[in-house]
Amino acid sequence: MKINICSNGNPTNPATWSGTPCHLCSELQQKNMLGKAFDSNRTGFTLKILKLAAKCYYPGAEDVTRSFFFRYANARKVIAETATGKSNHTLHTGTSDLPFKRFPKTQKHYLYCDSTWNLYCLFSNIENDSKRLLRDAENLEREAYRQMEHIFTISEYVKDNLISHYGINSNKITVVGTGLGVLKPYYGKKDYSNKKILFAAKGNFENKGGTFVLQALEMALKKMPDLQLTIVGQNQYIQQIKHPNITVLGFIPIEELQAIFNECSLFLMPAFYEPWGLVYLEALACRMPIVGLNRNSFPELSGYGKYGFALNNPDPIAMADILIEAFAQPELLERMGKSGQEYCLNTFSWSNTIDRIITVIKANFE
Repeated sequence: MKINICSNGNPTNPATWSGTPCHLCSELQQKNMLGKAFDSNRTGFTLKILKLAAKCYYPGAEDVTRSFFFRYANARKVIAETATGKSNHTLHTGTSDLPFKRFPKTQKHYLYCDSTWNLYCLFSNIENDSKRLLRDAENLEREAYRQMEHIFTISEYVKDNLISHYGINSNKITVVGTGLGVLKPYYGKKDYSNKKILFAAKGNFENKGGTFVLQALEMALKKMPDLQLTIVGQNQYIQQIKHPNITVLGFIPIEELQAIFNECSLFLMPAFYEPWGLVYLEALACRMPIVGLNRNSFPELSGYGKYGFALNNPDPIAMADILIEAFAQPELLERMGKSGQEYCLNTFSWSNTIDRIITVIKANFE
């Protein structure tokens, strides 16, 4: 049996979806089970026509790739690609190429996802988006889930949403998690009294809680003036943020990033909407307790408080209190760091993820 992989971008490119499709392809390739790996997006003149049509139909829409214009067109490309392949099993790494207008009866399709449209809407600023697009996106998402033979989610909270909001039968969903990112686990000595905090976010600074972090640090410094914050992944803030207790490094080589993860003793990223966050796992693998908002995947990744600290709301005062209390107990941080690393390394690997996917497909659909 072989399994095709299709993505919103080249699935063999590590830059696509933080390398997730690439990891899946690599694991399948090692098992000699990779069929076709292809980008389901339309390009060239077709893409221009789709954008023009969608902009006219959804005036004021911010992301027209959610529209039926794009999704039906991408789904047709999937049908064409799989028709010429040697496998009738295709794993989608997102719903941008779903649902099918006419379902290909000879093919079996599966979905690997980190969120749902409903979950995205709960924590995103979409009030001013096209109401028509929002309605269509919800309906398209519902139909996409219905068409899948099976859905593989990265987390329990996504599975729960598929069941409660979209009415998907629980027997049709399997939680398979993810593996780790590019950073290696750290097993050396770590000083949990050094008061070194790490905030890493290569995406939107505001959405990852950047401003919230800066506000909390200012408050915490009044009681613990030797706190040190390092910000990585944000080149545009190197000149904007000038503070004696803050180091802004922007994008740095992986070797330097690894050294920072090894040295810091607390990882902070109170993202407003983060479906999963491989960076949380990288922090745990480097024996750093994690701090985030009590939503989406964070409760699961933090072991519901065993390996990190969660805030119910983006309150800088509460965040400042967490920083002060955490560094007042370095022995607690050390215990959390060690147990978090053990949990992370024993639970999450790309090999385990793909094995779970293969097991379900072989048992039910081969």
